[in-house]
Amino acid sequence: MSNALPPVHEIHKGDISYPWRLLKVMGDSAPERLFLQGNLGLLEDHAISFCGSRDATEKGIGAAVACAKSAVSSGYVITSGNARGVDRATHRAALENGGSTIFVLPEGIDRFKPVSVLREVWDWNRVLVISQFDRKAIWRAYQAMNRNSVIMALSCAMVVVEAAEKGGTRAAGEEALKLKVPLFAIDYGFDDKMAPGNKILIDRGARKLKRSKETGEPNLHHLTSRANEYCEWLSKSAFHDKEAQPSFL
Repeated sequence: MSNALPPVHEIHKGDISYPWRLLKVMGDSAPERLFLQGNLGLLEDHAISFCGSRDATEKGIGAAVACAKSAVSSGYVITSGNARGVDRATHRAALENGGSTIFVLPEGIDRFKPVSVLREVWDWNRVLVISQFDRKAIWRAYQAMNRNSVIMALSCAMVVVEAAEKGGTRAAGEEALKLKVPLFAIDYGFDDKMAPGNKILIDRGARKLKRSKETGEPNLHHLTSRANEYCEWLSKSAFHDKEAQPSFL
């Protein structure tokens, strides 16, 4: 485990080290600069991102953690936004199960420090922290919305957990659909009152993510298959055939 504080790197859109996934998915909307701290190599790995309620139920948190653990076991990095609830639960699930995780901040990177729930599993070798905002910028609601696009653009697929009828989680799901990032909404028997945003997103194109009846574990085979296909297409179209279209769109 490594807890020595790594340096902060600043990169700009024209730099060769700028994440190509952001340029391909976000185009002109990609942030002009990024501040990064930790293992920059994680930018090249395949990732699955999670977005969910800050006040998710115990059932929702359990489902998100189970999905994150399964994704880690399949070799994926877990990407999320460091908010309480679903975000931090999936960051922790990645680290305590030997995986890696990317934190995309809604504030300046100088304001970041691991919260108590993450300190005992923290390892800078398996962590990357990213911010598109001024180094000392304080949290703002619009920044949280803007950073969601970066989270999904760095990912091969996004999982939505307990989206409300309105709010940031549902808006993130809508943005994923707009950017054509594969979107999955957890459906573990939530009724419409518990997670109405999940049903709305599914009706608009998100895929259902269910628990296996045989094992009781989340069935991520379809998610990881689609995620792999998407990221392979993304790489091909970014570096080779720019007019290529993925077979699933």
